[in-house]
Amino acid sequence: MTEAALNRYIALHEALGRGRSKPDSTALPFTASALLRSADETAEPRQLVSRTREIHDAIKDRLGGHRAPTGSLRWVYAAMMTARGIDPERFFALREAVRAARKASGTGSIHGGGARAALVLALSDEPTETLVARFYAIKQAIRPPWWRSDVSITDTFAAAHAAEGAAPGDVTARREQAEQVFAADRHFQHNKREATRLAVLLHASPHQAVAAFDSLREAARSQKRLRGEHDKSMLVAWAVEGLTAADVHAMADISERLPKKCRGAGAPRTRLAHQILTADRPGVPATDVSAMAAVIAAQTAVMVAIMSSTVVATTATAS
Repeated sequence: MTEAALNRYIALHEALGRGRSKPDSTALPFTASALLRSADETAEPRQLVSRTREIHDAIKDRLGGHRAPTGSLRWVYAAMMTARGIDPERFFALREAVRAARKASGTGSIHGGGARAALVLALSDEPTETLVARFYAIKQAIRPPWWRSDVSITDTFAAAHAAEGAAPGDVTARREQAEQVFAADRHFQHNKREATRLAVLLHASPHQAVAAFDSLREAARSQKRLRGEHDKSMLVAWAVEGLTAADVHAMADISERLPKKCRGAGAPRTRLAHQILTADRPGVPATDVSAMAAVIAAQTAVMVAIMSSTVVATTATAS
C-alpha cells in the first residue's frame, strides 16, 4: 500500500499545483498529504482538490484575510476538512461557540480565535453545546503552569479528547500514569510530556513505546537519507505510534523516491514521508477520532514550525 499512497500523493500534489488558486510551496506538500487521508478512497484527485479550493475560499470569505486560519495554514485546514467531509458551516459554528464560551470558562486565551479547537471538534457529530462544554472542562483539567504553557497545544489536545468523548478525570489520570513511565526512562525523560500527550490520545502503551525506542533510533541512524533529517521528538512520536524499524526504512525509501518538486528539505521531508507511510493505516489501538486528531495536531504543528523557520517540534514543553 505504500507504493499506492506515494503515487496518490504525487497525483494530489500535481493536481493542487495546477490552476490559479493554489497553495504556496510551503503549504503544498502538506495540503496534498492531508488529502491522502480522505474518507472517500474512490474520489479522484481533481475532485478532492476542487473541494479543497471551495472550502479554502469559503474560509477566506467568511473570516477575511486576518482571522485564523490564515495564509498557508488555511490551505491545510481546507484539505483536512475535505478529507474528513467536514462542512465549513459546522466549522464556523463551532469556532463561534468556542469563542462565545471562552470568558465564562475561566481558562484564559484560545488559540487562533478558536479555529484549532473547532477543526478538531468538528471530527465529532455531537451537538455543539456538548462538545464545547466538554472541551473547556478538559482544557481546565490539563492546563499547564503558565511558564510552560502553549495554548495551541493545550487547545488541540483538549479538543481531541472532547471529540472522542473522554471525561476530564480520565484524561488526567491516564496522563499521570503515562508520564510516570516516560519520566523513569532515560530516552523519554526530557520528552516525557509530549510522549504522554500522544500516548494518552492514541490509547497507546507507554511501556511498548519505551521498549521500541532503541530499535527505531538505530534504524534511523542506519539510513543515510534520514541522517540530519530527523530529531528526537520524531523518534519519540514514532515509538508512541507503534512504528517499527521496518517502517523507518520504508520512510527513508519514500523520502528518496519523492520527486524533487513534491518534497521539502530536511526534517519536513521526513515528516512528509511519515505521513505518506501511515496514510492508509488505522489509528490502532485508537478510535478514528483520536487518530485523526493526532494527525491534525502533528500536521498543524509542523506547518507552524516551518512558517516560523524552524523544524524543531513545537510540542516539547507544553501540556
